[in-house]
Amino acid sequence: MSSTQQQARVAGFLYLLVALSAPIGLLYVPGKLIVSGNATAPAENIRASEWLLRIGIASELSHQGIAVFLVLALYRLLKAVNETHAKQMVILGALLSVPIMFVNVLNDIASLVLVSGADFLSVFEKPQLDSLAYLFLRLHSHGITVASIFWGLWLFP
Repeated sequence: MSSTQQQARVAGFLYLLVALSAPIGLLYVPGKLIVSGNATAPAENIRASEWLLRIGIASELSHQGIAVFLVLALYRLLKAVNETHAKQMVILGALLSVPIMFVNVLNDIASLVLVSGADFLSVFEKPQLDSLAYLFLRLHSHGITVASIFWGLWLFP
């Protein structure tokens, strides 16, 4: 097997891993937890199945980690065709979108903390905590929108 074929297989395998893991954190978990326009229901959903949000967080962190290696594999594969475009792909695909998603996960973690019942949150009333948890879930979805701009742009090069 040639080196190019081997690199293409590695890139394809990494794409497959991203395709299998990304929908869990990006689509399935938010679909199960978020109830639009209702701050109490998502907070209760998180309290009832905290593990689901944790799986979503793990999914996002893992598929973004894999995405870094995917972009590098594609760079190695495509730099012989056009090195400038391959570098642009690395910048848009890994150096911009991945850090955005890593930081964006903090919004989900904030939601977890807000519904945890931690002692330091006792100064807030439950409806306030529920609203804040919902706010952070919504911020997370907006963060995904920002990152998806770069997910689209990295395909141009």
